[in-house]
Amino acid sequence: MPLHCVEDRRSPTEIEEDDDSCPSIWQQCPDSILLHIFSFLEAKHLTASSQTCKDWNRVTNDESLWKSLLCVKWGVKNQKLPPSKESWRAEYKRLDFHTPIHLSETLTDHDDEVLHVSFSHDGKLFCTTSKDATIKVWNVGDPTMIKHSKNFRDLLSWDFTQFSCFNQIDTLLLVSSVKTTDFMDRRGYVAIISLPHDFRIIRVVSMDPSQLFGSWLDNSTFLGGCLEISLDRFTTTVQIESFDVPDGAMEIKGEESENLPEVEEGTGRNLFTFCSETASLIKFLTVAHIPVNGDKGPQLYCDKCSSQERDSNPRKIPKRDQTLFTSDIETHSIQSPCDLDGNETDKNESASCSYSSTSAIKENNFLYQNHISLCNECQNGNVSRNLIFVTGEFAVALHQLGFKNVSPAVLDLPMSPSDESVQEGESHMVVNFSNNDITLRPIRISDKPDNLLDLFGHVTGLTLSNDHRYLFLNCRPWIGKVDRTDPWATPDLSPSIEIRVIDLCTLQDTGRRYQGHKGYSPSTMCCFVFLDVSPDYVGSGSEDAKGYLWDKHYSVNLATFEHSFGVVNAVGFNPANQEYLVTVSDDCTIKIWRSKALMKDFGRV
Repeated sequence: MPLHCVEDRRSPTEIEEDDDSCPSIWQQCPDSILLHIFSFLEAKHLTASSQTCKDWNRVTNDESLWKSLLCVKWGVKNQKLPPSKESWRAEYKRLDFHTPIHLSETLTDHDDEVLHVSFSHDGKLFCTTSKDATIKVWNVGDPTMIKHSKNFRDLLSWDFTQFSCFNQIDTLLLVSSVKTTDFMDRRGYVAIISLPHDFRIIRVVSMDPSQLFGSWLDNSTFLGGCLEISLDRFTTTVQIESFDVPDGAMEIKGEESENLPEVEEGTGRNLFTFCSETASLIKFLTVAHIPVNGDKGPQLYCDKCSSQERDSNPRKIPKRDQTLFTSDIETHSIQSPCDLDGNETDKNESASCSYSSTSAIKENNFLYQNHISLCNECQNGNVSRNLIFVTGEFAVALHQLGFKNVSPAVLDLPMSPSDESVQEGESHMVVNFSNNDITLRPIRISDKPDNLLDLFGHVTGLTLSNDHRYLFLNCRPWIGKVDRTDPWATPDLSPSIEIRVIDLCTLQDTGRRYQGHKGYSPSTMCCFVFLDVSPDYVGSGSEDAKGYLWDKHYSVNLATFEHSFGVVNAVGFNPANQEYLVTVSDDCTIKIWRSKALMKDFGRV
């Protein structure tokens, strides 16, 4: 059928809008019919059709067309457009053109398994750790170049470097490691490297257990731990300690190999004492820098707020909402202006919550919730740091998230334990795991976590969202029957890992899941599988020689990143550009993945 009358056949672009002398049948075609016809086109043909004329441009930009294309291509089901997003057409373009799924570089400078990757906050550098006991700091660019490399086996006799992270202002780099002298003697260490001083090591401290990894409390204070084992009480005690970093203006002279700092043991300030009678430990130290004001984000509160009495007429919370809470542990919640997908909450409601909170106590299978008021310190915004860690009832399977407020006032405490932290007149024989010294020491009183959440599975990695409101964690759920009465039991773990999301406003599971990656190691030797998040994407390693990428809003898998063999141990997004992703693996390689847009900028498409 011709597009125009036989007397004067012209293309639609040659016909003026007010020219009725020879109308096009396409101009007279109802939008509903055009919409139906265009629904059979692929995205590239739909884009080409939009350039034909104004009418076609208007119809081809209909949201229903682009939503349908997006849902079909990426398997999105029953999903509304996130409020923070402009349109379905823009979302299709983001997923197709701005998602980091194209391999651009493979780096082979490490001689052994690469275990972790971390970015500087300005996105200009990233650091990798490895079983070859080196760290390598890379300049982000095209091509990617090594800026600095340091061999800790030569310098400090470490077996391997396992973790690294930059402080917030990117002047210091924390590196944690493991050193093994025999099968039963496996010790952890933390080294602090100064970037302004040509990547010199300025402080080294022992840290046990090594799975703590270490974390930054602020720009000049980092966290580690000290492990003690009681010989007569069969208990383990872990003291979480803070350490100050020397002044950045200090002068460093001479060769580094000749001027290494002494390894320090037990020199930190005790922030939190964890005791276990089942030899259970803690791992994955993380600090959430959480604003106190409810209209700015999530919040956990100080002990003064937590200690207030329950109302005489508490409100019962249904049992179905109690799954994450353990008995006799207080929890707190507060409204925040945005949820995981950017939905805005009522601003008046958020403002009213900035000076109040709710606490909940489990009693007779119900959670009782009551209203409490914040102390002046919380109201003034002085409490903004909360320690997050992983622990458990079992000696091996760590399945609980612990939370402990570490307000700035805690750092003013004396370095020696106070009288209230030990049991008067009682002592026991203790082995200090850092130096194997056996001493008679007072029995320390364990500090209770402010909150404890049970995940009913083994945690293999965790990370915070950019605004610190959400905690994303890799979890391998328990399968089969689990004997909770036997602390030495080793529950069977699912071979499927799932990423769960905890809302730190409410300390509850959001129900959001990202699935597909695998975990095959047994619970007694469960691998660490690190993950990372960006504003729009979630990425994780896996034990099937692949990395995985999901859309953060739609929870669908967008891509897998192939490596040769072994475990993909970690992924990392560039915080300055989420279209740049790094994966590291047991195959000794580092792979750089970029979006189609970045590849085009570099002339690689």
